[in-house]
Amino acid sequence: MSTNNKLINIPPLPAVLLSIISVQGGAAIAKGLFPALGATGTASLRIGLSAIILLGAYRPNLKMLTAKQWKAVIPYGISLGLMNVIFYMAIERIPLGLGVTLEFIGPLLLAVRGSKRVLDFFWVLLAAIGIAFIAPGMKRVLI
Repeated sequence: MSTNNKLINIPPLPAVLLSIISVQGGAAIAKGLFPALGATGTASLRIGLSAIILLGAYRPNLKMLTAKQWKAVIPYGISLGLMNVIFYMAIERIPLGLGVTLEFIGPLLLAVRGSKRVLDFFWVLLAAIGIAFIAPGMKRVLI
């Protein structure tokens, strides 16, 4: 692998905001492509373009990967690809805001699982309340 790549250290708050913009913006653009490409076609386009960008940015020497590394990389890539296809199939059928909100629950739960600060749990509680208000049917339960 190339060793001349330098990591960019972005402070946490701007990194989170950039991540949110990336996810929301990407999903909005993707949803606009559904009439022409469908969910599966759009996911395939995204995955293909992402692979090309990563190969261009990091320029890994694929010949240097061992069989053991390929056995780890291939299932990981397949699972990421399937995850994207399933997510795109979901937002083809449900509102975009609800889809990306539900997608956010997994990383949110992982983050809070590793936390020990009470303030973190407060923020998760607020996020959960927001999710409940976005989810269909929950408005009747909470109001």
